[in-house]
Amino acid sequence: MSRRLLAVLVLAAVFASAALTAASAKEGSLYRPPVSGTLGVVATENEQAARVGRTVLEDGGNAVDAAVSTVFAMGVSRPQSCGIGGGGFMVYRSHTGTIAALDFRETAPAAFTPETLQGSGLHKTFTGHLTVGVPGVVQGMAGALRRFGTISLARAVAPAESMAREGITVTPALESAMTQNASRLKLFPAAAQQYLLNGEDPYQAGSLLRQPDMAKSLSLIAEEGPKAFYRGRIARLIVADMRHTRKDPIAGDAALMESSDLDGYRAKWREPLLGSFRGRGIVAMPPPTSGGIAVLEMLNILEGFDLNTMGQSSADALHLIAEAQKLAWQDRNTYVGDPDFVDVPTDTLISKGYAAERRALIDMAHAGSYGPGLGPYPPGSTTHMSFIDRDGNAVAVTCTIEQEFGSAVVAPGTGFLLNNEMTDFGAPGTANEARAFKRPRSSMSPTIATENGRPIDVTGGAGGSRIIMGTFFSLLNRIEYGLDLAHAVDAERIDAQQEPAGPILIEDARIGSGVIDDLLARGHTFASEGEYAARPRVQAAGYRTSSGDPLKDAVSDPRTEAGSLAERPWPRHAAVLP
Repeated sequence: MSRRLLAVLVLAAVFASAALTAASAKEGSLYRPPVSGTLGVVATENEQAARVGRTVLEDGGNAVDAAVSTVFAMGVSRPQSCGIGGGGFMVYRSHTGTIAALDFRETAPAAFTPETLQGSGLHKTFTGHLTVGVPGVVQGMAGALRRFGTISLARAVAPAESMAREGITVTPALESAMTQNASRLKLFPAAAQQYLLNGEDPYQAGSLLRQPDMAKSLSLIAEEGPKAFYRGRIARLIVADMRHTRKDPIAGDAALMESSDLDGYRAKWREPLLGSFRGRGIVAMPPPTSGGIAVLEMLNILEGFDLNTMGQSSADALHLIAEAQKLAWQDRNTYVGDPDFVDVPTDTLISKGYAAERRALIDMAHAGSYGPGLGPYPPGSTTHMSFIDRDGNAVAVTCTIEQEFGSAVVAPGTGFLLNNEMTDFGAPGTANEARAFKRPRSSMSPTIATENGRPIDVTGGAGGSRIIMGTFFSLLNRIEYGLDLAHAVDAERIDAQQEPAGPILIEDARIGSGVIDDLLARGHTFASEGEYAARPRVQAAGYRTSSGDPLKDAVSDPRTEAGSLAERPWPRHAAVLP
Protein backbone atom coordinates (compact mmCIF):
# COMPACT_ATOMS: atom_id res chain seq x y z
CA MET A 1 0.00 0.00 0.00
CA SER A 2 1.43 3.42 -0.98
CA ARG A 3 1.96 6.13 1.60
CA ARG A 4 -0.40 8.37 -0.37
CA LEU A 5 -3.19 5.77 -0.26
CA LEU A 6 -2.53 5.13 3.42
CA ALA A 7 -2.79 8.84 4.13
CA VAL A 8 -6.09 9.03 2.25
CA LEU A 9 -7.49 6.10 4.22
CA VAL A 10 -6.36 7.62 7.52
CA LEU A 11 -8.00 10.93 6.65
CA ALA A 12 -11.19 9.13 5.64
CA ALA A 13 -11.27 7.35 8.98
CA VAL A 14 -10.76 10.63 10.82
CA PHE A 15 -13.57 12.29 8.90
CA ALA A 16 -15.86 9.31 9.49
CA SER A 17 -15.24 9.39 13.25
CA ALA A 18 -15.96 13.12 13.26
CA ALA A 19 -19.08 12.85 11.13
CA LEU A 20 -21.27 13.94 14.01
CA THR A 21 -19.44 17.23 14.33
CA ALA A 22 -18.27 18.04 10.81
CA ALA A 23 -21.41 19.80 9.55
CA SER A 24 -22.89 22.95 10.98
CA ALA A 25 -26.22 24.67 10.61
CA LYS A 26 -26.59 28.38 9.99
CA GLU A 27 -26.16 29.84 13.45
CA GLY A 28 -28.89 31.93 14.97
CA SER A 29 -28.18 35.26 16.63
CA LEU A 30 -28.65 33.66 20.05
CA TYR A 31 -26.51 30.59 19.29
CA ARG A 32 -25.07 29.21 22.50
CA PRO A 33 -21.90 27.09 22.31
CA PRO A 34 -21.73 23.90 24.33
CA VAL A 35 -20.23 23.52 27.76
CA SER A 36 -17.68 20.74 27.46
CA GLY A 37 -15.61 18.47 29.66
CA THR A 38 -14.06 15.03 29.83
CA LEU A 39 -15.87 14.09 33.05
CA GLY A 40 -19.57 14.59 33.77
CA VAL A 41 -21.90 17.17 32.20
CA VAL A 42 -25.27 18.62 33.17
CA ALA A 43 -27.74 20.33 30.80
CA THR A 44 -30.61 22.33 32.31
CA GLU A 45 -32.28 25.71 31.89
CA ASN A 46 -31.35 26.98 35.35
CA GLU A 47 -27.76 27.38 36.51
CA GLN A 48 -28.64 27.40 40.22
CA ALA A 49 -30.08 23.91 39.92
CA ALA A 50 -27.31 22.78 37.56
CA ARG A 51 -24.70 23.65 40.17
CA VAL A 52 -26.34 21.14 42.49
CA GLY A 53 -26.05 18.38 39.91
CA ARG A 54 -22.44 19.24 39.14
CA THR A 55 -21.50 19.17 42.81
CA VAL A 56 -23.04 15.73 43.21
CA LEU A 57 -20.94 14.49 40.28
CA GLU A 58 -17.81 16.08 41.75
CA ASP A 59 -18.53 14.42 45.09
CA GLY A 60 -18.50 11.00 43.43
CA GLY A 61 -22.15 10.60 42.57
CA ASN A 62 -23.39 9.09 39.33
CA ALA A 63 -25.79 10.45 36.71
CA VAL A 64 -28.90 9.27 38.60
CA ASP A 65 -27.69 10.86 41.84
CA ALA A 66 -27.11 14.13 39.98
CA ALA A 67 -30.46 13.95 38.18
CA VAL A 68 -32.48 13.34 41.35
CA SER A 69 -30.69 16.09 43.26
CA THR A 70 -31.19 18.50 40.36
CA VAL A 71 -34.90 17.72 40.08
CA PHE A 72 -35.42 18.68 43.73
CA ALA A 73 -33.29 21.82 43.27
CA MET A 74 -35.16 22.78 40.11
CA GLY A 75 -38.41 22.78 42.08
CA VAL A 76 -36.90 25.56 44.18
CA SER A 77 -35.06 27.60 41.55
CA ARG A 78 -37.60 27.25 38.72
CA PRO A 79 -40.84 26.58 40.63
CA GLN A 80 -43.04 27.67 37.75
CA SER A 81 -41.96 24.57 35.81
CA CYS A 82 -41.14 21.72 38.15
CA GLY A 83 -41.46 20.63 41.75
CA ILE A 84 -42.53 18.04 44.25
CA GLY A 85 -46.15 18.91 43.47
CA GLY A 86 -45.74 17.53 39.94
CA GLY A 87 -44.52 14.50 38.01
CA GLY A 88 -42.61 13.38 34.96
CA PHE A 89 -40.61 10.70 33.20
CA MET A 90 -37.01 9.48 33.26
CA VAL A 91 -35.01 7.40 30.78
CA TYR A 92 -31.75 5.80 31.95
CA ARG A 93 -28.91 4.06 30.15
CA SER A 94 -25.82 2.79 31.94
CA HIS A 95 -22.41 2.77 30.30
CA THR A 96 -22.74 -1.01 30.06
CA GLY A 97 -26.06 -0.82 28.21
CA THR A 98 -28.59 -1.36 31.01
CA ILE A 99 -31.72 0.65 30.19
CA ALA A 100 -34.78 1.63 32.20
CA ALA A 101 -37.77 3.96 32.00
CA LEU A 102 -39.41 5.47 35.09
CA ASP A 103 -42.98 6.77 35.00
CA PHE A 104 -43.70 9.19 37.86
CA ARG A 105 -46.63 10.82 36.06
CA GLU A 106 -49.50 12.13 38.18
CA THR A 107 -52.68 10.09 38.60
CA ALA A 108 -56.34 11.08 38.79
CA PRO A 109 -58.09 10.96 42.18
CA ALA A 110 -60.55 8.12 42.79
CA ALA A 111 -63.55 10.41 42.29
CA PHE A 112 -62.54 11.32 38.74
CA THR A 113 -64.84 10.26 35.89
CA PRO A 114 -64.76 10.91 32.12
CA GLU A 115 -67.21 13.77 32.73
CA THR A 116 -65.39 15.49 35.58
CA LEU A 117 -63.69 18.14 33.47
CA GLN A 118 -66.47 18.57 30.90
CA GLY A 119 -68.56 21.11 32.80
CA SER A 120 -67.87 24.77 33.40
CA GLY A 121 -65.64 25.95 36.22
CA LEU A 122 -62.28 27.43 37.12
CA HIS A 123 -60.58 24.37 35.63
CA LYS A 124 -61.42 25.70 32.17
CA THR A 125 -58.69 28.29 32.78
CA PHE A 126 -56.28 25.48 33.80
CA THR A 127 -56.49 26.71 37.38
CA GLY A 128 -57.70 25.42 40.70
CA HIS A 129 -58.00 22.30 42.82
CA LEU A 130 -59.97 20.18 40.36
CA THR A 131 -57.03 20.21 37.94
CA VAL A 132 -54.63 18.68 40.49
CA GLY A 133 -53.40 15.11 40.00
CA VAL A 134 -51.66 13.04 42.68
CA PRO A 135 -47.99 14.14 42.46
CA GLY A 136 -45.31 11.61 41.59
CA VAL A 137 -41.95 13.38 41.93
CA VAL A 138 -41.11 12.35 45.48
CA GLN A 139 -41.85 8.67 45.02
CA GLY A 140 -40.28 8.66 41.57
CA MET A 141 -37.02 10.21 42.69
CA ALA A 142 -36.82 7.91 45.71
CA GLY A 143 -37.35 4.93 43.42
CA ALA A 144 -34.65 6.07 40.99
CA LEU A 145 -32.13 6.33 43.82
CA ARG A 146 -33.05 2.92 45.20
CA ARG A 147 -32.49 1.20 41.88
CA PHE A 148 -29.57 3.05 40.31
CA GLY A 149 -28.30 5.68 42.75
CA THR A 150 -25.46 5.68 45.23
CA ILE A 151 -26.61 8.41 47.61
CA SER A 152 -29.47 8.64 50.10
CA LEU A 153 -32.68 10.55 49.52
CA ALA A 154 -31.70 12.86 52.37
CA ARG A 155 -28.43 13.71 50.60
CA ALA A 156 -30.28 14.36 47.35
CA VAL A 157 -32.82 16.66 49.02
CA ALA A 158 -30.35 18.61 51.18
CA PRO A 159 -29.17 21.17 48.58
CA ALA A 160 -32.74 22.01 47.58
CA GLU A 161 -33.77 22.45 51.21
CA SER A 162 -30.86 24.84 51.73
CA MET A 163 -31.77 26.80 48.61
CA ALA A 164 -35.40 27.15 49.70
CA ARG A 165 -34.42 28.24 53.19
CA GLU A 166 -31.61 30.65 52.26
CA GLY A 167 -33.17 31.92 49.06
CA ILE A 168 -32.63 31.74 45.31
CA THR A 169 -31.97 34.52 42.84
CA VAL A 170 -35.04 35.31 40.77
CA THR A 171 -34.23 34.91 37.08
CA PRO A 172 -35.80 36.89 34.23
CA ALA A 173 -37.81 33.79 33.31
CA LEU A 174 -39.22 33.49 36.82
CA GLU A 175 -40.05 37.20 36.97
CA SER A 176 -41.85 36.91 33.63
CA ALA A 177 -43.80 33.86 34.78
CA MET A 178 -44.82 35.64 37.99
CA THR A 179 -46.00 38.62 35.98
CA GLN A 180 -48.05 36.55 33.55
CA ASN A 181 -49.61 34.44 36.29
CA ALA A 182 -50.11 37.05 39.03
CA SER A 183 -53.90 37.11 38.65
CA ARG A 184 -54.08 33.30 38.99
CA LEU A 185 -51.77 33.24 42.01
CA LYS A 186 -53.83 35.91 43.77
CA LEU A 187 -56.81 33.55 43.81
CA PHE A 188 -55.01 31.46 46.44
CA PRO A 189 -53.51 33.32 49.41
CA ALA A 190 -50.72 30.83 50.12
CA ALA A 191 -49.56 30.97 46.48
CA ALA A 192 -49.71 34.76 46.32
CA GLN A 193 -47.82 35.12 49.58
CA GLN A 194 -45.04 32.85 48.37
CA TYR A 195 -44.59 33.95 44.77
CA LEU A 196 -45.61 37.61 44.80
CA LEU A 197 -43.89 40.30 46.84
CA ASN A 198 -46.23 41.15 49.72
CA GLY A 199 -48.77 38.98 47.94
CA GLU A 200 -49.22 41.58 45.21
CA ASP A 201 -46.37 42.16 42.78
CA PRO A 202 -43.89 39.92 40.94
CA TYR A 203 -40.38 39.72 42.32
CA GLN A 204 -37.85 41.50 40.13
CA ALA A 205 -35.09 39.56 38.43
CA GLY A 206 -32.00 39.58 40.63
CA SER A 207 -33.94 39.74 43.89
CA LEU A 208 -33.88 37.06 46.57
CA LEU A 209 -36.80 34.66 46.94
CA ARG A 210 -36.99 32.65 50.15
CA GLN A 211 -39.43 29.75 50.44
CA PRO A 212 -39.48 28.71 54.11
CA ASP A 213 -42.56 26.46 53.90
CA MET A 214 -41.02 24.58 51.00
CA ALA A 215 -37.84 24.18 53.04
CA LYS A 216 -39.90 22.59 55.82
CA SER A 217 -41.54 20.17 53.39
CA LEU A 218 -38.17 19.19 51.92
CA SER A 219 -36.74 18.72 55.41
CA LEU A 220 -39.60 16.36 56.26
CA ILE A 221 -38.96 14.35 53.10
CA ALA A 222 -35.28 14.12 53.95
CA GLU A 223 -36.06 12.90 57.48
CA GLU A 224 -39.01 10.57 56.82
CA GLY A 225 -38.77 9.67 53.13
CA PRO A 226 -41.75 9.49 50.75
CA LYS A 227 -44.19 8.63 53.55
CA ALA A 228 -43.94 12.26 54.74
CA PHE A 229 -45.43 13.33 51.43
CA TYR A 230 -47.96 10.57 50.81
CA ARG A 231 -49.09 9.68 54.31
CA GLY A 232 -47.59 12.19 56.74
CA ARG A 233 -47.83 15.89 57.48
CA ILE A 234 -47.55 17.05 53.86
CA ALA A 235 -50.39 14.76 52.78
CA ARG A 236 -52.56 16.03 55.62
CA LEU A 237 -51.97 19.65 54.60
CA ILE A 238 -52.85 18.94 50.96
CA VAL A 239 -56.05 17.10 51.89
CA ALA A 240 -57.02 19.77 54.42
CA ASP A 241 -56.80 22.38 51.67
CA MET A 242 -58.89 20.22 49.35
CA ARG A 243 -61.58 19.81 52.00
CA HIS A 244 -61.52 23.51 52.86
CA THR A 245 -62.10 24.28 49.17
CA ARG A 246 -65.16 22.05 49.12
CA LYS A 247 -66.59 23.88 52.15
CA ASP A 248 -65.73 27.41 51.03
CA PRO A 249 -64.90 27.32 47.32
CA ILE A 250 -63.72 30.13 45.12
CA ALA A 251 -66.28 30.70 42.38
CA GLY A 252 -66.06 27.81 39.96
CA ASP A 253 -63.42 25.91 41.93
CA ALA A 254 -63.80 22.33 43.11
CA ALA A 255 -61.66 19.65 44.75
CA LEU A 256 -61.70 15.86 44.72
CA MET A 257 -58.41 14.58 46.15
CA GLU A 258 -58.49 12.56 49.40
CA SER A 259 -55.83 11.02 51.63
CA SER A 260 -56.40 7.60 50.07
CA ASP A 261 -55.45 9.00 46.67
CA LEU A 262 -52.08 10.16 47.96
CA ASP A 263 -51.46 6.99 49.95
CA GLY A 264 -52.22 4.83 46.91
CA TYR A 265 -49.81 6.51 44.50
CA ARG A 266 -47.04 4.40 42.94
CA ALA A 267 -44.32 5.36 40.47
CA LYS A 268 -43.80 2.67 37.83
CA TRP A 269 -40.82 1.21 36.04
CA ARG A 270 -41.84 0.51 32.45
CA GLU A 271 -40.13 -1.17 29.52
CA PRO A 272 -38.33 1.49 27.47
CA LEU A 273 -39.09 1.83 23.79
CA LEU A 274 -36.21 0.68 21.60
CA GLY A 275 -35.73 1.93 18.07
CA SER A 276 -33.07 2.91 15.60
CA PHE A 277 -32.39 5.61 13.04
CA ARG A 278 -29.60 5.43 10.49
CA GLY A 279 -28.00 2.66 12.53
CA ARG A 280 -28.00 4.62 15.80
CA GLY A 281 -29.86 3.22 18.77
CA ILE A 282 -32.77 5.13 20.30
CA VAL A 283 -34.07 4.60 23.85
CA ALA A 284 -37.34 6.40 24.47
CA MET A 285 -40.15 6.70 27.00
CA PRO A 286 -43.26 4.51 26.51
CA PRO A 287 -46.89 5.47 27.26
CA PRO A 288 -48.58 7.10 29.05
CA THR A 289 -46.47 9.72 27.31
CA SER A 290 -46.91 9.93 23.56
CA GLY A 291 -43.48 11.45 23.01
CA GLY A 292 -41.49 8.26 22.50
CA ILE A 293 -43.99 6.73 20.08
CA ALA A 294 -44.36 9.91 18.04
CA VAL A 295 -40.62 10.56 17.78
CA LEU A 296 -39.84 6.98 16.74
CA GLU A 297 -42.70 6.85 14.23
CA MET A 298 -41.55 10.08 12.59
CA LEU A 299 -37.93 8.94 12.41
CA ASN A 300 -39.01 5.59 10.97
CA ILE A 301 -41.12 7.27 8.29
CA LEU A 302 -38.30 9.65 7.34
CA GLU A 303 -35.69 6.90 7.25
CA GLY A 304 -37.07 6.01 3.82
CA PHE A 305 -35.97 9.40 2.41
CA ASP A 306 -32.53 10.97 2.01
CA LEU A 307 -33.12 14.26 3.79
CA ASN A 308 -29.40 14.95 4.06
CA THR A 309 -29.03 15.03 0.27
CA MET A 310 -32.15 17.18 -0.02
CA GLY A 311 -30.55 19.64 2.39
CA GLN A 312 -31.43 20.82 5.85
CA SER A 313 -34.46 23.17 5.78
CA SER A 314 -34.94 22.59 2.04
CA ALA A 315 -38.51 22.61 0.77
CA ASP A 316 -38.48 18.85 0.20
CA ALA A 317 -37.07 18.07 3.65
CA LEU A 318 -39.50 20.37 5.48
CA HIS A 319 -42.44 19.02 3.47
CA LEU A 320 -41.53 15.45 4.45
CA ILE A 321 -41.04 16.36 8.10
CA ALA A 322 -44.44 18.06 8.20
CA GLU A 323 -46.16 15.09 6.56
CA ALA A 324 -44.44 12.60 8.87
CA GLN A 325 -45.55 14.62 11.88
CA LYS A 326 -49.16 14.74 10.70
CA LEU A 327 -49.19 10.98 10.21
CA ALA A 328 -47.68 10.33 13.63
CA TRP A 329 -50.02 12.84 15.26
CA GLN A 330 -53.10 11.08 13.94
CA ASP A 331 -51.87 7.86 15.58
CA ARG A 332 -50.90 9.70 18.77
CA ASN A 333 -54.33 11.24 19.13
CA THR A 334 -56.20 8.06 18.30
CA TYR A 335 -54.34 5.33 20.13
CA VAL A 336 -52.12 6.62 22.95
CA GLY A 337 -53.24 6.74 26.56
CA ASP A 338 -52.37 5.18 29.90
CA PRO A 339 -51.40 1.56 29.04
CA ASP A 340 -52.86 0.38 32.35
CA PHE A 341 -56.29 1.40 31.01
CA VAL A 342 -55.95 1.36 27.22
CA ASP A 343 -54.56 -1.27 24.86
CA VAL A 344 -51.97 0.90 23.09
CA PRO A 345 -50.60 -0.77 19.91
CA THR A 346 -47.09 0.41 20.76
CA ASP A 347 -45.14 -2.32 18.96
CA THR A 348 -47.01 -1.61 15.72
CA LEU A 349 -46.72 2.17 15.95
CA ILE A 350 -42.93 2.09 16.35
CA SER A 351 -42.26 -0.68 13.82
CA LYS A 352 -40.38 -0.16 10.56
CA GLY A 353 -43.08 -2.05 8.63
CA TYR A 354 -45.87 0.20 9.86
CA ALA A 355 -43.75 3.25 9.04
CA ALA A 356 -43.39 1.99 5.47
CA GLU A 357 -47.17 1.81 5.16
CA ARG A 358 -47.57 5.34 6.48
CA ARG A 359 -44.71 6.63 4.33
CA ALA A 360 -46.48 5.43 1.19
CA LEU A 361 -49.31 7.90 1.85
CA ILE A 362 -47.06 10.93 1.40
CA ASP A 363 -47.34 12.92 -1.83
CA MET A 364 -44.20 14.96 -2.49
CA ALA A 365 -46.18 17.54 -4.48
CA HIS A 366 -49.06 18.17 -2.10
CA ALA A 367 -49.70 18.70 1.61
CA GLY A 368 -51.76 15.79 2.84
CA SER A 369 -54.75 15.51 5.13
CA TYR A 370 -54.58 12.36 7.23
CA GLY A 371 -57.21 13.07 9.84
CA PRO A 372 -58.61 15.84 12.02
CA GLY A 373 -56.16 18.54 12.91
CA LEU A 374 -55.05 18.99 16.50
CA GLY A 375 -56.43 22.12 18.15
CA PRO A 376 -54.07 24.54 19.88
CA TYR A 377 -52.88 23.50 23.30
CA PRO A 378 -52.21 26.00 26.09
CA PRO A 379 -48.48 26.73 26.36
CA GLY A 380 -46.91 24.17 28.65
CA SER A 381 -44.17 24.93 31.10
CA THR A 382 -42.24 21.84 32.22
CA THR A 383 -38.44 21.56 32.25
CA HIS A 384 -36.00 18.98 30.95
CA MET A 385 -32.58 17.94 32.27
CA SER A 386 -29.88 15.73 30.72
CA PHE A 387 -26.90 14.17 32.47
CA ILE A 388 -23.85 12.09 31.61
CA ASP A 389 -21.38 11.13 34.32
CA ARG A 390 -17.66 10.44 33.92
CA ASP A 391 -18.32 6.73 33.34
CA GLY A 392 -20.80 7.37 30.53
CA ASN A 393 -24.02 6.62 32.42
CA ALA A 394 -26.80 8.79 30.96
CA VAL A 395 -30.11 10.16 32.28
CA ALA A 396 -32.80 12.14 30.46
CA VAL A 397 -35.49 13.38 32.85
CA THR A 398 -38.43 15.67 32.21
CA CYS A 399 -40.23 17.17 35.21
CA THR A 400 -43.41 19.23 35.11
CA ILE A 401 -46.31 20.82 36.93
CA GLU A 402 -47.95 21.35 33.49
CA GLN A 403 -48.64 25.04 32.72
CA GLU A 404 -46.48 27.74 34.31
CA PHE A 405 -47.26 27.70 38.04
CA GLY A 406 -49.42 24.62 37.51
CA SER A 407 -52.84 24.90 39.10
CA ALA A 408 -51.67 28.08 40.92
CA VAL A 409 -52.61 26.27 44.16
CA VAL A 410 -50.24 26.09 47.11
CA ALA A 411 -51.76 24.18 50.01
CA PRO A 412 -51.16 26.38 53.09
CA GLY A 413 -48.10 25.26 55.01
CA THR A 414 -46.60 23.15 52.20
CA GLY A 415 -44.72 25.79 50.23
CA PHE A 416 -44.92 24.19 46.78
CA LEU A 417 -47.21 24.46 43.78
CA LEU A 418 -49.60 21.69 42.87
CA ASN A 419 -49.82 20.57 39.24
CA ASN A 420 -52.74 21.01 36.86
CA GLU A 421 -52.06 17.79 34.93
CA MET A 422 -55.69 16.64 34.93
CA THR A 423 -56.26 19.14 32.11
CA ASP A 424 -54.16 16.81 29.93
CA PHE A 425 -57.04 14.34 29.75
CA GLY A 426 -59.09 14.23 26.55
CA ALA A 427 -62.76 13.94 25.71
CA PRO A 428 -64.96 11.09 26.98
CA GLY A 429 -64.78 8.02 24.78
CA THR A 430 -61.21 8.62 23.63
CA ALA A 431 -58.07 6.68 24.59
CA ASN A 432 -57.16 9.63 26.79
CA GLU A 433 -60.47 10.08 28.61
CA ALA A 434 -60.30 10.79 32.34
CA ARG A 435 -60.71 7.86 34.72
CA ALA A 436 -60.03 7.24 38.40
CA PHE A 437 -56.33 6.49 39.05
CA LYS A 438 -55.48 6.98 35.37
CA ARG A 439 -52.46 8.90 34.14
CA PRO A 440 -53.20 11.52 31.47
CA ARG A 441 -51.40 11.32 28.16
CA SER A 442 -48.28 13.45 27.98
CA SER A 443 -45.95 14.79 25.30
CA MET A 444 -42.80 14.56 27.41
CA SER A 445 -40.04 12.90 25.41
CA PRO A 446 -36.89 12.07 27.38
CA THR A 447 -34.72 10.19 24.87
CA ILE A 448 -31.20 8.79 24.57
CA ALA A 449 -29.53 8.19 21.20
CA THR A 450 -26.39 6.07 21.04
CA GLU A 451 -23.67 5.19 18.57
CA ASN A 452 -21.05 2.52 19.21
CA GLY A 453 -22.43 2.20 22.73
CA ARG A 454 -21.94 5.89 23.54
CA PRO A 455 -24.74 8.37 24.26
CA ILE A 456 -24.44 11.00 21.52
CA ASP A 457 -27.69 12.83 22.26
CA VAL A 458 -29.36 12.67 25.69
CA THR A 459 -32.26 14.96 25.03
CA GLY A 460 -35.76 16.18 25.79
CA GLY A 461 -37.66 19.40 26.10
CA ALA A 462 -40.31 21.61 27.63
CA GLY A 463 -43.32 23.26 26.08
CA GLY A 464 -46.49 21.18 26.20
CA SER A 465 -47.33 19.26 23.03
CA ARG A 466 -44.50 21.05 21.24
CA ILE A 467 -41.95 19.07 23.26
CA ILE A 468 -42.12 16.25 20.74
CA MET A 469 -40.84 18.28 17.81
CA GLY A 470 -38.08 19.85 19.89
CA THR A 471 -36.81 16.40 20.82
CA PHE A 472 -37.30 15.13 17.27
CA PHE A 473 -35.27 17.94 15.71
CA SER A 474 -32.46 17.48 18.22
CA LEU A 475 -32.17 13.83 17.11
CA LEU A 476 -32.73 14.47 13.38
CA ASN A 477 -30.19 17.28 13.23
CA ARG A 478 -27.62 15.29 15.16
CA ILE A 479 -27.97 12.04 13.20
CA GLU A 480 -29.36 12.85 9.75
CA TYR A 481 -27.49 16.09 9.18
CA GLY A 482 -24.43 15.29 11.29
CA LEU A 483 -24.58 18.51 13.31
CA ASP A 484 -22.73 18.97 16.54
CA LEU A 485 -24.99 19.06 19.58
CA ALA A 486 -25.09 22.85 19.97
CA HIS A 487 -26.06 23.45 16.34
CA ALA A 488 -28.56 20.57 16.48
CA VAL A 489 -30.40 22.36 19.29
CA ASP A 490 -29.99 25.85 17.85
CA ALA A 491 -31.29 25.06 14.35
CA GLU A 492 -34.67 26.27 13.11
CA ARG A 493 -37.77 24.16 13.74
CA ILE A 494 -41.29 23.66 12.47
CA ASP A 495 -44.37 22.16 14.13
CA ALA A 496 -47.21 20.88 11.95
CA GLN A 497 -49.45 19.42 14.66
CA GLN A 498 -52.29 21.82 13.79
CA GLU A 499 -52.25 21.25 10.02
CA PRO A 500 -54.55 21.05 8.10
CA ALA A 501 -56.89 22.77 10.57
CA GLY A 502 -54.27 25.39 11.34
CA PRO A 503 -50.94 26.66 10.06
CA ILE A 504 -47.51 25.11 10.48
CA LEU A 505 -45.61 27.01 13.15
CA ILE A 506 -42.24 27.89 11.66
CA GLU A 507 -39.06 29.62 12.78
CA ASP A 508 -38.60 31.12 9.35
CA ALA A 509 -35.98 33.83 9.82
CA ARG A 510 -33.16 31.52 8.70
CA ILE A 511 -35.16 29.83 5.93
CA GLY A 512 -35.04 31.19 2.39
CA SER A 513 -38.17 32.87 1.02
CA GLY A 514 -38.05 30.56 -1.99
CA VAL A 515 -38.45 27.58 0.31
CA ILE A 516 -41.57 29.07 1.86
CA ASP A 517 -43.01 29.88 -1.57
CA ASP A 518 -42.39 26.29 -2.68
CA LEU A 519 -44.16 24.91 0.38
CA LEU A 520 -47.08 27.30 -0.03
CA ALA A 521 -47.48 26.01 -3.57
CA ARG A 522 -47.77 22.47 -2.18
CA GLY A 523 -50.70 23.55 -0.01
CA HIS A 524 -49.04 24.23 3.33
CA THR A 525 -49.91 27.29 5.41
CA PHE A 526 -47.61 28.93 7.92
CA ALA A 527 -47.52 31.10 11.02
CA SER A 528 -44.18 32.83 11.40
CA GLU A 529 -42.35 32.58 14.73
CA GLY A 530 -39.35 34.62 13.64
CA GLU A 531 -35.87 33.39 14.43
CA TYR A 532 -36.67 31.59 17.69
CA ALA A 533 -40.00 30.53 19.17
CA ALA A 534 -40.52 30.60 22.93
CA ARG A 535 -41.14 26.85 22.91
CA PRO A 536 -40.07 24.08 22.82
CA ARG A 537 -37.02 24.50 25.06
CA VAL A 538 -34.55 21.64 24.57
CA GLN A 539 -31.67 20.52 26.78
CA ALA A 540 -29.13 18.01 25.49
CA ALA A 541 -25.91 16.28 26.46
CA GLY A 542 -23.73 13.83 24.59
CA TYR A 543 -20.29 12.56 23.71
CA ARG A 544 -18.79 14.75 21.02
CA THR A 545 -17.88 11.77 18.85
CA SER A 546 -18.95 8.15 18.80
CA SER A 547 -15.51 6.80 19.71
CA GLY A 548 -12.11 7.87 20.97
CA ASP A 549 -12.62 11.46 22.06
CA PRO A 550 -13.69 11.53 25.74
CA LEU A 551 -15.09 15.06 25.44
CA LYS A 552 -18.76 15.48 26.34
CA ASP A 553 -20.97 18.46 25.51
CA ALA A 554 -23.94 19.93 27.39
CA VAL A 555 -26.23 22.40 25.63
CA SER A 556 -28.92 24.75 26.89
CA ASP A 557 -31.37 25.84 24.21
CA PRO A 558 -30.85 29.48 23.20
CA ARG A 559 -34.64 29.77 23.45
CA THR A 560 -34.33 29.68 27.25
CA GLU A 561 -31.93 30.48 30.06
CA ALA A 562 -28.53 28.80 30.27
CA GLY A 563 -27.98 26.07 32.82
CA SER A 564 -25.32 23.74 31.41
CA LEU A 565 -22.21 22.89 33.39
CA ALA A 566 -19.30 20.48 33.15
CA GLU A 567 -17.74 18.65 36.07
CA ARG A 568 -14.50 20.40 37.04
CA PRO A 569 -11.35 18.27 36.76
CA TRP A 570 -10.07 18.60 40.28
CA PRO A 571 -9.77 15.72 42.78
CA ARG A 572 -13.17 14.72 44.07
CA HIS A 573 -13.96 14.03 47.67
CA ALA A 574 -13.06 10.59 48.96
CA ALA A 575 -16.69 9.52 49.24
CA VAL A 576 -20.17 10.82 48.66
CA LEU A 577 -22.10 11.84 51.73
CA PRO A 578 -24.60 9.15 52.80
